[in-house]
Amino acid sequence: MIAAIAALMVVAGGASWMANGNGARNDQNTPPPVAAPRNTQNETPNGRLTVAGQFAYISPENAPAALRRAGYSESEQASILAGIKRRDYRLAVMPVFDAGGTGGTIAIASGPVRRIVHLTPKPKPIVLPITIAGEVTVAAMSPTGPTGLTTGAVTVLGPEALPTLQQGDNLLLTVIVQ
Repeated sequence: MIAAIAALMVVAGGASWMANGNGARNDQNTPPPVAAPRNTQNETPNGRLTVAGQFAYISPENAPAALRRAGYSESEQASILAGIKRRDYRLAVMPVFDAGGTGGTIAIASGPVRRIVHLTPKPKPIVLPITIAGEVTVAAMSPTGPTGLTTGAVTVLGPEALPTLQQGDNLLLTVIVQ
């Protein structure tokens, strides 16, 4: 029950944050504030990190325009829209940024989609089809160096740092879309 209430607060807070225009602006060079990782992360026996997060929902009526703006090919759009129509996916926007100040490149995979993202201090909105299981995988693609690669995501509660990744690590996000 407490987890459900916390999840609802995360969704409402992030939606409010995004709706009120508090995201980074084009003329803003400072990185967004980053909350310390919450106690929602776990390490599985196979070395994969897991974290839970809630992201903004894109309604089926707005899905075609969102997919076009996100740069999906026509065949990818058709496949994703068919999955949304079958209710296999829900479309969500997951803004990601460089929370560690080291730069780098990550791969984000969800459902049939794998996106390569070059991290910057300014959040980049990534539109993803989220499966019923709600699993999104984040992996470091560029050399991480000794400090690792710290990705941040703007959840419904605001910006949050995700666990630091080393080369070869995978982060499993359990995503709730509301």
